[in-house]
Amino acid sequence: MSVVGIDFGATNAVIAAAGRGGVDVILNGNSNRLNPCMVGFGDSRSMGEQAGATATSNYKNTISHMKRLVGLAFDDPRAQKEMARLPFTCVPLSHASGGPDSIAMKVNFSGEEKIVPVEAIAGMMVKHLGTIAAEKAATESSSNMDLSDHKTIHESFFPRDWVVAIPGYYTDAQRRAFLHGCEIAGIPGVQRLMHENTATALAYGIFKDIRKEFKKDEPTNVMFIDMGSTAYSVSIAAFEPGKLIVKSAFYDTDIGGRDFDALIAESIASQFEAKYKGKLSDKPMNRPKTKLKLLSAAEKAKKTLSPQGVKEARVNLECLMDDFDFNCSIKADEYEQMCQPILDRLAGPIEKALEEAGLKVDDLASVEIVGGSTRIGCLKRKITSILGGKDLSTTMNADEAVARGAALQSAILSPRFKVLPYEIQESQPLPIQISWDEEIATASQQGMEVEGDADAEGVPETNSVVMFDRGLNFPIVRRVTLRRMGDFTVTAAYDESAKTFDLPEGVSADIATFKISAPAGDEKKVRVNVKEDIHGIINLSSAQMVEEIEEEEPAAKEEGEKKEGEDEAAAAAKEGEEKKKKKIKKTNLDFTVTRPLDWTKEEKDKFFESEVSMSNTDRIVRETSDMRNELESYIYDMRDKIISESQLASYCTEDEKSAFSTSLENSENWLYEDGFDANKTAFADKLAELKKLGDPIDRRQTEAAGRPTAVAALQKNIEKYKSWLNVSQGDEKFAHITDEEREKCHSTCDETSSWLYEMLDKQGSLAQNEDPVVTVAQIQTKNNLVSNICSPIKHKPAPKPKKEEKKTEEKPAAASTEGETKEASSESDEKKTGDDNNSSGGEPMETEDTAAEKATTEEGGEPMDVDKSVD
Repeated sequence: MSVVGIDFGATNAVIAAAGRGGVDVILNGNSNRLNPCMVGFGDSRSMGEQAGATATSNYKNTISHMKRLVGLAFDDPRAQKEMARLPFTCVPLSHASGGPDSIAMKVNFSGEEKIVPVEAIAGMMVKHLGTIAAEKAATESSSNMDLSDHKTIHESFFPRDWVVAIPGYYTDAQRRAFLHGCEIAGIPGVQRLMHENTATALAYGIFKDIRKEFKKDEPTNVMFIDMGSTAYSVSIAAFEPGKLIVKSAFYDTDIGGRDFDALIAESIASQFEAKYKGKLSDKPMNRPKTKLKLLSAAEKAKKTLSPQGVKEARVNLECLMDDFDFNCSIKADEYEQMCQPILDRLAGPIEKALEEAGLKVDDLASVEIVGGSTRIGCLKRKITSILGGKDLSTTMNADEAVARGAALQSAILSPRFKVLPYEIQESQPLPIQISWDEEIATASQQGMEVEGDADAEGVPETNSVVMFDRGLNFPIVRRVTLRRMGDFTVTAAYDESAKTFDLPEGVSADIATFKISAPAGDEKKVRVNVKEDIHGIINLSSAQMVEEIEEEEPAAKEEGEKKEGEDEAAAAAKEGEEKKKKKIKKTNLDFTVTRPLDWTKEEKDKFFESEVSMSNTDRIVRETSDMRNELESYIYDMRDKIISESQLASYCTEDEKSAFSTSLENSENWLYEDGFDANKTAFADKLAELKKLGDPIDRRQTEAAGRPTAVAALQKNIEKYKSWLNVSQGDEKFAHITDEEREKCHSTCDETSSWLYEMLDKQGSLAQNEDPVVTVAQIQTKNNLVSNICSPIKHKPAPKPKKEEKKTEEKPAAASTEGETKEASSESDEKKTGDDNNSSGGEPMETEDTAAEKATTEEGGEPMDVDKSVD
């Protein structure tokens, strides 16, 4: 499971893995598909569902909504607005590179106050999701590994290729910051930061493409509407066979499911205040813990009111504040009325997306809605109304579509998978301009050339150009060529027109400044290659000084080759001419990069070391907890067994029982009193002391339970070989087995049988609470000994018969009988005679072999071989 895609949400995260069977969403340890996007700090760190379980009680140290703060300056208006909604403490974090401060969280970890950057916390959560994938892969693996060995799991099964889905409205700084967080957490192989809307479109398109639903000459236009917990997006994509084109995407970053929750929570709070007017110590929404309770109740009420036909939702809150309980009901029509300000903002992104794509509602083949908040009934009705009654499609899983698309992109990019080619044309969200430090009147005087522009001459007074327009596909490299002498600076920033899209007011437009070192002296042509990489991040790919140089070469002339009419003097003059050839020389120039909110290598190393330290603390706490649980389980288990006659009571003496019971009781008291906060070693020592008393008793019970089975197996084995020895005696099939081998089998079986009955007699004279004289292991060893000796003899293969040598036929020189000599006829004569006899139809003559069968050798041996031919 090395290829994964992650939907990193503000409230929940989803992880999907690509495999041979397709894409699967990975369940966590509690068999849930959604993982709370939270990191809790305490004696150790807790993440996901474990952090969510203590989020209310440990609200000061439970960090959530990292997605909304990553890569923002502390004084950014977006950050200030977001931090006002959060219950934990955010502090500014300065950087050695200068520039604005970024955001960090003040938490209490292992008894110490720590300042942890929000980017590092985001990386921790991504790493936790990878751990879930690794544990799932380890469980499915055929290898018998210990799943408690987290180090082995990480090394063997931790994902190697990642695609993480991010909002399309992320700025360059936010994208870089997210990657810094992954780097600090030690996450390898982030292949791509992919726009959420593009991931959704890919998940839709690639499976529709398999079904051959798209036409090459007629693109299929589909609108995707996504509302999650904190943001709302509308995008339009055109699909062709094997191709996806993002045509437009617009966002409202300030409306989402939590805004519906907040409206309900404020309504409940106002009713609560009205009921207990003058009795409350503070406003409910000013108390962090009370606010969290109200928001949790509001979310439940929202889900209750979402289905069609539900008229009201009941809210019951115990000890909401100052020991006061509160109950109320929320009517569906009142709820929809209070949500109207949010619903009125839904039309803007839809209309802008259609306008930019140059489409009408009727041109859309489908409108797909995804995101958990699109389940809200009044929201769906409002969107349908905006689209003129067009049906909304819910064919995609609202919570998992983004993660599935990210996993598919990871499989496409990964060298570990072979996937059919699928082209994705991405859309650059904000226009980016490149400017340089020059104050010459016109671009033509500067010698500026921009790749892709038809003609730079006549451009009005300027020292900048929009190099990456909105909607441009990336990754891409573009070039600007300038004439320079000495060092100069090139700056990348969002164009002024970016504010008409999704760049909020008051947000810095600066992206990066590149200081290029060019040689002093005469002006030289310098090519500046600027790249927008696969993550959507701007980098200076290279800066090259370009020079035209002339090289002199002697003119080539072949002997004897002259033009007609060319005199010898002209030929001689031409022979001495030298030919000049122009060549282009490119020299790479050094440059430095500075960015706002940039992280130096030293800073990343510092926080990486902090991450390693926290990981070690987590490991120690986890191992200590495991050892404590093991000790506790042993105490309870053995305490119950030692008093039960059917368990261990009959296998120990009264003194042993008394000593062991006392030790168990003392250890239990220690565990919940003095040893409650003990370390792993103390728990291990205490467990070893108990096992020293309990293991002999437990061993007796184990031996008594396993002995009959082991004895029966040995007796069966002995009987098997003895029976074979009796049956095989005199059997030609086993004639190749020697007497010595048979005797060896007999003696082994007899000796083992005698040993077994002797041991059983001794064991029978002992009580159950005495140590056994013979163990199951000893009996099994004897059983193996019998098999190892007798089995090779029993299954000894018979020797293969020798191959008979071919006998050559020899003609007898003479045969003598009673003094008469008869000359042997030749083979041809015999054949002829035989043929003649057969043709005459007479009785066959007596053959030589008839007489020879009666003859024997002089020694009285077997009959001799004779010629079978007829005489």
